[in-house]
Amino acid sequence: MTESLQRVFWITGAGGALGRAIAEVLAATGAQVIVSGRNLDTLPEERDQLHRVNVDVTDPDSVRSAFDSILKTHKRIDGLVTCTTIPGFGDFLALKDEDWIAVLDTKLLGSIRPARAVLPAMIEQRSGSIVMISGRGGTVPPPQHLPGACANAALNLLTQGLATQYGSYGIRVNAIAPGPIASPRLDLMAKGVANARSALGGPGTPEDVAQAVAFLLSPSAAHITGSCLPVDGGRASETR
Repeated sequence: MTESLQRVFWITGAGGALGRAIAEVLAATGAQVIVSGRNLDTLPEERDQLHRVNVDVTDPDSVRSAFDSILKTHKRIDGLVTCTTIPGFGDFLALKDEDWIAVLDTKLLGSIRPARAVLPAMIEQRSGSIVMISGRGGTVPPPQHLPGACANAALNLLTQGLATQYGSYGIRVNAIAPGPIASPRLDLMAKGVANARSALGGPGTPEDVAQAVAFLLSPSAAHITGSCLPVDGGRASETR
C-alpha cells in the first residue's frame, strides 16, 4: 500500500490484534485515523495521525456521539472499518440465548450502528468506503463457534445490500473474511476449529488483513463494491 491517502478513517474495535494492525497500516499512508473501543488503554498510542475515542458499539448513543465528535473535528469521513467481536465458543446445546445475543449485538449490530452513523455524511459527500471484518466462518462455520459464524454470514449479506443501496452515491461497501490469523484469539479458538490450517501452510498475520483493508479503502479499489475478500491463505487439502 503506497498511496498517501490524506483521508479520515474510523476503526471500531481497534484494541484487538486486527484493529491495531489496520490502524498502523492506515496511519502509515498519511491518513488521519480515529481508533475506538470500550477501553482506551487497549487502543494504539495516540499521536499526530492517530486519535483515540471511547466508544461502546453496543450503545447506539455512544456510537452516534462519537461520530458527531469525529465529524466536528475532521469535517469529513472517508472510510469506516468495523472490527468488533467477542468470543462465543461452545457446543450448540450448551450456548444460552445471552451468549448468542452478546455476539450478535457486538459483531453484527456493532457494525450496523457505526455504518448507520457514517452513511448520511458519506451520502452528502457523495463518496466513502466501508469495510466490515467478517470471517471465514461465514461460509465454513466451525461447529464450536456458530454465533460468530452466523454474525459473519449476516455481515457478508449486509455488505452486499448496502453496496447496492448506496453505490449511486459513490459509496463502496466491502467485507474481508480472515481465516486463521496469528493472535491470542486464534489460541482461544484452536481447540474448536477443525479448519485452522491453510493452503499456504499456516495462519496469516494481522498485517495481512490490514493490507487488504488498506487496498479496499484506497483508490486502487475504486470499482470494487459488494465483495467479500477472503484473507485466509486458501483452504488446506484434506489429504495434506
